[in-house]
Amino acid sequence: MKKLFLLVLIVLSTVSFAESDFYINTKVGGDIISGYKKIYDDDGNTFLSDKTKGFGGEVAVEGYKILNENIDLGLGVAYQVHATRKHFDYTSNVDVSGVQYSSIPVYVTGRYNFLLNSEAVPYLKTNLGYSFNFDSSDLETKNTTNGDKRTDSTDVTGGLYWGIGAGIEYKNYIMELMYAINKCKASTKDNDSKERADYDRISLSVGYKFNF
Repeated sequence: MKKLFLLVLIVLSTVSFAESDFYINTKVGGDIISGYKKIYDDDGNTFLSDKTKGFGGEVAVEGYKILNENIDLGLGVAYQVHATRKHFDYTSNVDVSGVQYSSIPVYVTGRYNFLLNSEAVPYLKTNLGYSFNFDSSDLETKNTTNGDKRTDSTDVTGGLYWGIGAGIEYKNYIMELMYAINKCKASTKDNDSKERADYDRISLSVGYKFNF
């Protein structure tokens, strides 16, 4: 964690807001495919599904310093709402759901631009940083026979965030396709043992580039 913040400070020191080789990308996107890491019970049986439903997406702002004609390096921050975890039939009459969350990742980002002597600039991209995870939903267990419900409050920890993908820039408009993952551990208030609840997805984003 300390090494990551040191890296962030180093990158910040290279960014000059007064020079013309600095730009900011603003983006909004949605998840095309997503999933959580399965959670198992003490006997190794699936307790919570990895499948998702509903909307997952993000709003992000990234500032870049142009290092040379091909490579841009910068910092980014995003607000991410993850999709809802699908209900799972744990046994023939017990349905389990919940343990999803939102994230704010702060990350170092880099782009490799392919110069094709055209207005369209394709690029490869990678993100690496830390995900602050919050707003975890309760663990809900329902007896489908008699309708009895049990709700357990949950807590989530932050963790590594990384992503890799590609995009294209055309007349300051951008479109990106990314694979990314937020690392996370979850626990209930009554059980201190932490289980992995990572969230990964393939997302499509669109945005606009502001030059300075």
